[in-house]
Amino acid sequence: MARIMVVGIGNILLKDEGVGVHVVNELARMELPPGVEVVDGGTHSYDLVDIFSQADHLIIVDALEAGAEPGTIYRVPLEEMGIKPQEATSVHQLHFIEAIAMANMLGHHPQVVVFGIQPREIGWGLELTPKVEARVPRVVELIRQEIEKTISQ
Repeated sequence: MARIMVVGIGNILLKDEGVGVHVVNELARMELPPGVEVVDGGTHSYDLVDIFSQADHLIIVDALEAGAEPGTIYRVPLEEMGIKPQEATSVHQLHFIEAIAMANMLGHHPQVVVFGIQPREIGWGLELTPKVEARVPRVVELIRQEIEKTISQ
């Protein structure tokens, strides 16, 4: 059975920057299929090397600054993002890219899909802005669909 990990990245102290963690917290309250693990990755990207090395499929959820309308949801396979380690793309530099690169160097090559959510505001606060918070249920639904699609492959 393939091991699927859904990893939320972000800092919940900085409003919309923490959207990935808020999404995985919602998923953690739900019953998910066997072989699916939900991980609060926070901002500890290098700590994730071990976790990434155990996954066959990774679904990463993160705030993604792309200049779009706040709450816009993106779904992109990692290889299509064209991101290399140490390139800044998300609000907090997508350091998980480096953790994936390290896992690859160790011989682990999980399939990676990134769900990015355009933030509205990055600043001190524990709550998401209303526009971004309103999109959390849709992101959760899309991730559940991604899980089902991955399992059926």
